[in-house]
Amino acid sequence: MTAPVPPGTARLLTVCVASVGGLLFGYGIGVIAGVLRLVAETFALSSWQQGAVVSAALLGAALTALTSGRPADRFGRRPVIGAAAAVYALGTAVSAAASDSTALLAGRFLVGLALGATSFAVPLYISEISPPAQRGALVTLNQLMITVGLLLSYVVAYLLEPAGAWRWMLALGLLPACVLLAGMCLVPESPDWLHTRGDAARAASAARRLSLPDPGGPADSPGDRPETHPGARVRTHQRASPGVRPATATATRPAAGRAVSLRQACALAGPRWVALGLAIAVLVHLTGLNTAIYYVPTILGGSGVTAAGGILGAVLVGLCNVAATIVTIALLDRVGRRKTMIGGLLVMAVAAVGIAVAQPFGLTGAPTAALLCFFIMAGAVGPAAVFWVYIAEIYPAGARGVLMSLATAAHWATDFVVATTFLPLVQELSLGGAFGVYATISAASALALSRWMPETRGRLLL
Repeated sequence: MTAPVPPGTARLLTVCVASVGGLLFGYGIGVIAGVLRLVAETFALSSWQQGAVVSAALLGAALTALTSGRPADRFGRRPVIGAAAAVYALGTAVSAAASDSTALLAGRFLVGLALGATSFAVPLYISEISPPAQRGALVTLNQLMITVGLLLSYVVAYLLEPAGAWRWMLALGLLPACVLLAGMCLVPESPDWLHTRGDAARAASAARRLSLPDPGGPADSPGDRPETHPGARVRTHQRASPGVRPATATATRPAAGRAVSLRQACALAGPRWVALGLAIAVLVHLTGLNTAIYYVPTILGGSGVTAAGGILGAVLVGLCNVAATIVTIALLDRVGRRKTMIGGLLVMAVAAVGIAVAQPFGLTGAPTAALLCFFIMAGAVGPAAVFWVYIAEIYPAGARGVLMSLATAAHWATDFVVATTFLPLVQELSLGGAFGVYATISAASALALSRWMPETRGRLLL
């Protein structure tokens, strides 16, 4: 006799399949750390050109993040993720076969187009198939897979860097792309999206398959599905954040089956929540978090560590990043989004101050590596994880795809600017000066969010 399948197993497997998009993302942005020195030597790149190689993918990500919301709302979450996997595979092949820096930039730009779509569509999809009590952990599973992808890229770089095999480092990204493309053909579409499109039968079928309530059925209790968007009020058993007066949505929800324009989406969510989502999207990268990840070997090399030691340091940083994200999965649904975000930013500020102070006193090498590890770990626990969960929770269903797309575009546009200017900034201010700037931004962000960021833990998506 076959043992019964525990409820929620199909949902967990679906989340795991979708989270391969996170692995794809992590490997795609992390592999450049190991490749950068080798391609700089191969193609004789200047510091600005090296910044362009790093940032080409980020520019592509910003463009598709901005434009993928409408397709995701019109055609569904699965087709967008599957198409992104195919484009990623193409860009990876072009990058690995590049005969000059122009071809390399073109391939990385294509990779970025794919990353921009997956970076918002995967968390959006997972958030819509997750029960409220588990949403933080399940969406953060995607963030965990991003850190695993980063770690894998560092390990691959460590193994292949001595042979100068940068083409193989890039080409290995084809594996997760193929897995994700195949997996998206097997999982169900988001029941919430099907419901907003007016397909009640398919929505109910997908919900049953994922062990979720029928999105078109009655709520569990009168207070479970408030009449306004998630940002409109704090749960009845939870106090609002100090100084925060919740807003109410006054726009009428669009008819089922019709995608909304950006203006309609902003009206539906309310300007306060659109602005909050954009602010958080931008500050995550203004802290220098992803820049630290992209340039780990370069930062450590500037602190007196050899090239091989820099990549080994990147592997250790990657391990710390994975460990921190595992902690986040346990914390996010218990401690909440607000405390996790603010606490992470404050620790980042302290670590960045440490890096800034260490440089003029000659405390380079191991002390810088340890402080960089704390900086990235704090970012993994706080801003990096909270951002994707939070923007899925503050926007109503009719506007979620469009506004998450807008926030993700701002996210990657900021990353493009910060990553492109990092090496010139270090040349102008020194490594310590650059991290002094990041420390100031992190501390100021924590202060601002303590005033304006309400808690969203446990809310049902609308």
